[in-house]
Amino acid sequence: MTKYDLLHLNKDDDRIQDILAAREFAERYLAAEDDSQEQAEMATALTVLLDDPSRGVRKAIARVLATSPLAPGLVVRCLASDIDEVSVIILKSSPLLSDAELVDLLAGGSEAVQCAIAERHGLSAAISAALCEVGSEDACQALLNNSSAQILQSSLLRLAQRFEDRPDICDQLLKTRDLPLANRYELLMRLAANLDDHPIVLERVPEHQRHTFLSDAEDKVVLRLALEASEDELPDFVEHLRSRGKLNTRLLLRAVCCGRLRFFAAALANLGQVPLPRLCKLLVTVRRSALQAILRKAGLPIRAHQAFLLSIDIARQAHADFTYDLALDEARMLTETLLEEMQDGALGADEDVAAFLRRFAIEVARLEARLMVKNGSLQVTRAA
Repeated sequence: MTKYDLLHLNKDDDRIQDILAAREFAERYLAAEDDSQEQAEMATALTVLLDDPSRGVRKAIARVLATSPLAPGLVVRCLASDIDEVSVIILKSSPLLSDAELVDLLAGGSEAVQCAIAERHGLSAAISAALCEVGSEDACQALLNNSSAQILQSSLLRLAQRFEDRPDICDQLLKTRDLPLANRYELLMRLAANLDDHPIVLERVPEHQRHTFLSDAEDKVVLRLALEASEDELPDFVEHLRSRGKLNTRLLLRAVCCGRLRFFAAALANLGQVPLPRLCKLLVTVRRSALQAILRKAGLPIRAHQAFLLSIDIARQAHADFTYDLALDEARMLTETLLEEMQDGALGADEDVAAFLRRFAIEVARLEARLMVKNGSLQVTRAA
């Protein structure tokens, strides 16, 4: 019995004695031999005490029986349907409750009941699915925090549908590696869309620059996910972006400048309807005229061809084969070289494309500097 329980009694010695007696009966039941006379007597006593008006009595029994596989099933199931203060003790731990029973309890239970079930160790996929379908926001957060719970991908998708406008749930879902890349993207896009009214954006970003700021935020989300994508995930992710009309020239230029060569190749293969392995081979072997034909087939505007052709040339010189991404220092060097070439008037560079590249070059340089500071290879001190 805890200090909390003692403080909330009616200051009646009889009640304290009843609680202590109830706890003793539960302990004696667990210690008794199976099918013995003492076990039967203790089971009877515990059954009678289920009707005791004192919640302290019932809580004392619940605490003793909660984790035991030897507890009397009838008593445990009655306690599991008691008031929240009593039931959650059983619901969090009792191994006697079946999945079917837990589903029934959470479907008609309070938020406290749902949270208690969500916190159970080794929660089955079936219970997780039920929680994802009908659980409250707090219960679903508890489920996502339960590292021992089995949660199917379909259940995670259901959570994403139900709580797409809840930042806390979205944040937890984004930390879950089992959520498909396309769904991670959709959640991040909803979060990015909310930036438009964010106080920091309203205060620090001039109104005429907000569209560019938000577009950049969306592109950065895509390239961050592309960096984390496996070889199997990347083509499906690219197709999802294409179906939404997001595979634009700006994104592909940014991909090259940030060293996301895998994403660039996968996007080009998708847009040009060329198998990805074959496209990667073409990018490192064929002549410029053939590359330009690939860019045309992919639907990329002619004014941007020069930038893409030059970036492919520079990547070739660095012996990149478009099956891996560049490190930040390599991406910065590629971008700076590309910008120098594009600024040569003899090349007839499009000014809009060059402006994009200048912005991307600054962005990549800043990313590299931040990484150096984070890794401790560069010390930044504040002026006194």
